[in-house]
Amino acid sequence: MDKKVILQRLGIILAYPLAYVYLRLLLTSYNEFVIETDKLSVSVAYPVIAILFILVNEIVRRGRRGISGRISGETVFWYIMTFLSGMTATIGPEEGISVFAMHLCAVYSVLISNNILLGGKTSGFIPADLIHGFFVKSFAGFPNYIIDWSSFKKPQEESEDGIEAPPKKNRAGAVIFIIVMSILLIISISLMSSIDEDISAFINNMFWWAEEYFGNLRINEIFWRAVFAIPVCFYLYGLMSRSAKSDGAREKRVAAWINNVRGKGKTASSTLVYIAAGIFVLAYILFFIKRLTYMLGGFTGTVPEGLLVSHYAREGFFELVGIMAVNMCVYLAIILFGKTGPEGSFSVPSKILVTLLMAESIVFAAIAMSKLGLYYSIFGYTPKRILAMWGTLTLGFAAAMTIITVHRGKPHFRAGVLFTTVSYIAICILSAVLVVIG
Repeated sequence: MDKKVILQRLGIILAYPLAYVYLRLLLTSYNEFVIETDKLSVSVAYPVIAILFILVNEIVRRGRRGISGRISGETVFWYIMTFLSGMTATIGPEEGISVFAMHLCAVYSVLISNNILLGGKTSGFIPADLIHGFFVKSFAGFPNYIIDWSSFKKPQEESEDGIEAPPKKNRAGAVIFIIVMSILLIISISLMSSIDEDISAFINNMFWWAEEYFGNLRINEIFWRAVFAIPVCFYLYGLMSRSAKSDGAREKRVAAWINNVRGKGKTASSTLVYIAAGIFVLAYILFFIKRLTYMLGGFTGTVPEGLLVSHYAREGFFELVGIMAVNMCVYLAIILFGKTGPEGSFSVPSKILVTLLMAESIVFAAIAMSKLGLYYSIFGYTPKRILAMWGTLTLGFAAAMTIITVHRGKPHFRAGVLFTTVSYIAICILSAVLVVIG
């Protein structure tokens, strides 16, 4: 039998068990999948889900696209990120964020393994790519689980003149053979156990374990998991199968449509863009001048008179991070609505204003980090503090990449995505290290 057909069938067979295991491990209310150490509690549920998802996706992909297709370096990277997001979920600063990140990486890895990203590679289309994977491919692929069962049909064999077609196999005979052999095996083991004490003890232990296991089964939970695993199976297989069957033509049309819509929105004149961006730049300069001494306290380690260190370190931190996020939105608004050159290039005044705006964001990031560092040096580690550091650092990096993009005319969105992903895994590992060393 063709290996490609074998993988097609195997992908269909494994889809429902994957869905059931997903519900069993992800929605468990017990600590049966948690490994307890002196200072850490590590769940093996999430990395197991990630590994099984990756394996099934590769089986479906190779079954639909051909077994000769090699895994690209980008696909390997996102597979690793999917696994590490699950692996570090319970040792990182926030389990919910890590589990969400694992799902994002998993869906993105399916898209990139089949080379159907809207931009052809990791780009500014990543929000649209994720929406495309989470909703369009998966829900539109619901019928695929039914349709693809056609791979189990055998092609009809045409008989040549004078040559009879080979007789059909009698499946009932195979079933009877398996039953007979199973009975004979049980009899054989029973006879050996009556002779050897070790075999007898092993058989008794096996029966005892089976009795304990089936006696502790929660039939009600198993039933509802089995029921809800059906739509999950259709969703997961639909995402994998529809992505594997896509040749990328539809994705190119969608990307062209998005570019066309985005191009039609560029109606704001250059003068209006200069005025709007200039207001933000000037407002931040005046703010720096007014609050300079207060904001430098984190660098110098001095706290204004009458304030507690804890109050000073917290005061204004999230507001500064919020301002950085607003600045990125200002930049995106300029890209979406402001008129640019024929190849999306910025005019000299726009470059200057965007550079100043992003430079101010970097200064805000440094100030926020100094305040958080002061708080951290006195009160020590907590998951929320290291998560706040990561968020601040990520926004600062995005501002720096924006400056490079504006001046070089080449988008660096991919670098931002990779930095965000890798740095989050890094802080999860750092969080575990900090817990271990106390």
